Amino acid sequence: MAYPYENAHTRDGHLPHQYVSNGARKSYDQTYANGISSSHIAFENKHVDLIRTPTNGVNPRSQPDVQPKVSQSVQVVIPSPKNTPRHQSIKTAARPVEPVRTNPTQLSVEHQLLLVSLAEDYFAAAYAGGSKVAWMKRRSDAQTYHKLIATGLGCLEAVLKYWRLQPLLEARIRLRYATVLYDETENFMEAEEALSKGISICDRLRNFDLKYNMQHLLARVLHRRNNQASLKYIDRVIGDIEAYQHVAWVYAFRFLRVSLCLESSLRQDVLSALGQLRFIVSVSERHGDGAISALASILEALCYVRMSSSAETLEQAQRALAAARSLQFDSAVAEISQLATMTNFVDLCCTLQYLDPAKAVPKLQAMQTTLEAVHTNSSSSETGNFLVPINHTQASQDKSCKGIIQDGTNGHQGLLFNWMPKEYIYNFGYLLSGICTAHKNPLDGQRSEHMLNEGLRKQEMNIRAAEELAQSATVAASQLSWWQSLKCYMQLHLAFALCARTAWSAASDRLRLLKEDMNAMQGDVPADLRVIVIYLEALIYQGTGRLDPALRIFQSPTFSLPHPNKPAPSKHCLDMSILAALNSLLIIRSRTPTSPEVALLIDRLGPLCAENTNKALMSAYNLILAIAPSAETIVRTKQCLQNALQAAKVVANNQLMCMTLNLMSWKFFRGVVGQQAEKSARASQSLANKGKDTLWMSVSAGLLGDTLEIQGRVSEADAVRAEGRKIAGALPELVQRVQTDGLRT
Repeated sequence: MAYPYENAHTRDGHLPHQYVSNGARKSYDQTYANGISSSHIAFENKHVDLIRTPTNGVNPRSQPDVQPKVSQSVQVVIPSPKNTPRHQSIKTAARPVEPVRTNPTQLSVEHQLLLVSLAEDYFAAAYAGGSKVAWMKRRSDAQTYHKLIATGLGCLEAVLKYWRLQPLLEARIRLRYATVLYDETENFMEAEEALSKGISICDRLRNFDLKYNMQHLLARVLHRRNNQASLKYIDRVIGDIEAYQHVAWVYAFRFLRVSLCLESSLRQDVLSALGQLRFIVSVSERHGDGAISALASILEALCYVRMSSSAETLEQAQRALAAARSLQFDSAVAEISQLATMTNFVDLCCTLQYLDPAKAVPKLQAMQTTLEAVHTNSSSSETGNFLVPINHTQASQDKSCKGIIQDGTNGHQGLLFNWMPKEYIYNFGYLLSGICTAHKNPLDGQRSEHMLNEGLRKQEMNIRAAEELAQSATVAASQLSWWQSLKCYMQLHLAFALCARTAWSAASDRLRLLKEDMNAMQGDVPADLRVIVIYLEALIYQGTGRLDPALRIFQSPTFSLPHPNKPAPSKHCLDMSILAALNSLLIIRSRTPTSPEVALLIDRLGPLCAENTNKALMSAYNLILAIAPSAETIVRTKQCLQNALQAAKVVANNQLMCMTLNLMSWKFFRGVVGQQAEKSARASQSLANKGKDTLWMSVSAGLLGDTLEIQGRVSEADAVRAEGRKIAGALPELVQRVQTDGLRT
C-alpha cells in the first residue's frame, strides 16, 4: 500500500507532518514529545543483498555518502517530558522545532548543520534497531523505528525548505533525502521531485558524478512505479553519458538495466539483459577493463542457465564461463575472490542442469576449494560489497560523494557491487554440495544429509548474529527473506534425501518444518517451491501406503499435464506434473491393471518424456512401459527395461537401477533354474542394500529366496527370506499389507 504525501501547510514556522513510513503513521513531533536519548544513537549501518549490483534496493552503505561534513560533532539530548503517553496521535499538540528567523546572518548556518547532523543521528538510532524490527516483527519496535525515520526526514526537509543553501550542499542533501524516502517509505513521487531538483542543480554546477548518482537512484525509483518507464529513462541517460564518454558510468547504468531486467521472469527481459551484457563485454575489451568483462561474462552465463536447460542454451552458458576464465590471470580479476566464487557457483549450477553427476564431481571439488579460500581470505567483505576496478574513465569523482563509483586501493576507480557476504556464500555452498551428492547419499554414509544439516545449523547461528546488526529495516527484511528461502530449499532437499532411503517418519518431520518455514515467509514463497512441496507431501503419502490421498494430490489441477493450446508451465512445474502422472499410473495399475486411464496417460506422457532432457524421467517412463498392458511381447518388454536401465546409469540413479533389475529378475528369471537367474537376483539385492531402501531390500530378498529354493538350496533360501521379513517389519504397516503381482510393494 502506498502512503500518500500529506500536503500539510506550514503555518507559523512549524514543520509539516508529511512523512508516512511503511507500516506506521506517526509524525516526527511525537518523537520530540517522547524524547530521544543520545545513548540511542548508533552507527555502522550494514547492507546485505543477493547476487546483484547496487541497483536494486539502496542502502546507506552502498549509496553515496551525501552527509555534509560538519566542523564539529553535535550531540543533542532532548529530555523526555513526564506523563507523556507512549502512543500519541498524529494530531499531537506537541510543538515541533521552529527555525529561528531573527538575525539569520548569525544563526542560519548553525541551525542547518544542526538539523542535518540531528537527522543522521535519528537515522542511526533507527538503524540500530532495524534488524529487530524486521526479524522480531514487534509492533512497538516498528512504531519507534518509523518515528525516528520520519523525524530524520523532517529535519532534512526543514533544511531544504527554510534555508537558502549552497547549491552543492543542497544537491547532496536532496540525494540523501530521496535515498531515505526510497529505502524506508513509499513516497516515490516526493523522491522523484527531490531528485529532479537535485539533477537540475548538478546540471548548473556541471557536477557529473553527483548527477549520475541521482539519476541512478531516480531510475530505481521509477522502477518501483513503472518498469518500462524506468528502462526508457535509463536508455536516455546512457545516450547522454556515452556522448560525454564517461565509460565508468556507462558500465554502471548498463549493469543497472541488467539488474532491473533480471527481476522479471519474462523471456524478452532476459534477452534484453543478455544484449546489455554483451555490449558491456565489448566496451570493456576495448578499454582493457578485464574485471568488468569477467563479471559481465559470468552474469551472461547465469542468464542462460535461467532461460532454459536445453543443450544449446547450456553450451552458450559454458562459452560465457570460458570467456570469464580466460581472464583469470588478469591482475584485477585475480584480486577479486568473489569473481572466482561466482564462476564456480554458476558453473556447478550449469552442470547440474545436464543431470550428469559424474561431470558435477570435479566442479563440486573446485567450488569447495574456492570456498576454503574465501573463508581464509581476510579481505573478503563481511557486507558483500566488492569493488571492480576500472582502468579507463574520464569522469572526475567527487571525493565527498562516495557512491557507485569509488576510488580503489590501487589508484584506480572502481564500480561498487553488492553480492553475498562470507557466511551467505558458505551456506549457499552447503546447499549446492548437498544437491550434488544426493544421488549417492545412501552409498557414502549419508554425506548429502550431513551437508544439508550442517548448512541449517550454521544458518541458525548466522540468523541469531544478524538480529543484532545495525541496518535498515528494509535491508534486514530482504536479508530475512533470503535466509528463509535458503532454509526452505535446504529442508526440501533434506526431505527428499530421507525419502530416497525410506526414512518416512524423518521425512514427514522435515515436511512439517518446511511448511512452518514457508508460512513464516508470508506469501513470498516462489510458485515452483510450492508445487514441489505439494508433490513431496503426496510422495510421503504414497511411501507410507496411504494411496487414496496420494492419488488425489497427484491428480489435482496443480499437476495437470500441459495442454497443446495453452502456455507451457515452467520447467520445474512440468517435471513435477510428469512425475505425478507416473506415480498415478503406478497406483491406478495396482488397483485396475486394465483401466483405460492407464493407456491414456501413457500416450500423453510419451511425447513429454521424449522431449525432456531429464534422463531419470525417461528411465521411469520406460520402466512403467515395461509393466503396462501395451507391452505385449517379450521383445518389447526387454527393450523398455534396457532403455530404463541405460538412462538410470547415465544419471547414476541407484533407486531406478534397483527397480529395473528387480523387475528384470522377476519377469525373465522367475522359476528358472540356472546360474544366470541367481546372478540377477543377487545383483538386485546388492543394489537394494547399497541404496538402503527397505522396501526393495525386502522385495529382492524374496526374489533371491525363491530362486534358491528352486535350485534345492532350501536352508539358504529360508535364511534369506527370514532376513527379508525382518527388513519388511520396519516398513509402514499399510505398505506391508499391499501386494501387487506377487511382489511386496
